[in-house]
Amino acid sequence: MRTEPRSILIAVSILLFATAQASAQIVVTPFASVNAATTPGFFDLDDAAKKLHGGFGVSISVLTDGWIGVEGETVFTPSAFSGHDLVESSRLLTASGSAVVTAPARWGRRVRPYVSVGAGLAQIDSVDVGHFFVVDSSVPVATGSVGAWVWFSQRVGLRASLRFVRSLRTVESESLETWQPSVGVSWRF
Repeated sequence: MRTEPRSILIAVSILLFATAQASAQIVVTPFASVNAATTPGFFDLDDAAKKLHGGFGVSISVLTDGWIGVEGETVFTPSAFSGHDLVESSRLLTASGSAVVTAPARWGRRVRPYVSVGAGLAQIDSVDVGHFFVVDSSVPVATGSVGAWVWFSQRVGLRASLRFVRSLRTVESESLETWQPSVGVSWRF
């Protein structure tokens, strides 16, 4: 085993061990999101990427009563790069895993702010009407987000977040970058 994969395996084991020691909670949050201030990383025929594009996703978090948790998140944005003039269809699909640092539950059971840092993969598709500038690319991404859960009851709450996604390599000419504010209803198990 090489040193780099071994280090990653050790870090993930520590995170999972830390979440297993305290009473773990699984939080499922389907949400609505918007892509804003997007740089697509390729020639934007409709000049539409920088406009707002709605999407949706789901987040599954494993939280403890302490500081550390983990999260997996998938976001789908149909028509992410379409202005519906020259671009026939487009989409952005991201899937990522993150380490979550949250305020301990003992500081307040109703509101839990958090920050997270992670990595994942983005699938970027864009097809123009003439099929001259077709983009079909999968790139690794880094993510960072801030947000908070506000709990209305023992099991139901609201999560709002602001997530930044940046590709770790160029799509065609530069890196993909986008901001994704989101809001969704959370269920705690």
